[in-house]
Amino acid sequence: MLVKEFISKTEKNNIIATLLKHYKVQHVKIKYKLIKAFAHYNVDTGTLELSSKYKKVNPSQLKDFLTTLLHEIYHAMDAKKYGWRKFKEMYEMEMNMISQGHYPGKDDPYKDNKYEIEAENFSIKNIPRWKSHFSKK
Repeated sequence: MLVKEFISKTEKNNIIATLLKHYKVQHVKIKYKLIKAFAHYNVDTGTLELSSKYKKVNPSQLKDFLTTLLHEIYHAMDAKKYGWRKFKEMYEMEMNMISQGHYPGKDDPYKDNKYEIEAENFSIKNIPRWKSHFSKK
């Protein structure tokens, strides 16, 4: 795939399938939905919701697209590791603890959530590898 061109829906699906297979979460269902971000993982349904707004990904958006995708895949990996109910319970418990002030210095239940921070760190760590991989294809 040439990154100089737009990434078509087919190529985008190939990227997603490659990442899901590599991280062993190919059981995740894919659904297109009108959302603001590139993707969102719905733990209740085990669905990776992709934005229907981005039919094609601009080459300048490749890094953001991959970062978001890797972040959401990490949530799918956690759901597989702990079981979706347990992961959801742990995630919500963390949000509640933050919002109730149990962690000094943490005040945003989403941004300060350790599961969000871990997913973000995972995506940042892995983005160079995958950006390089998909840019060369």
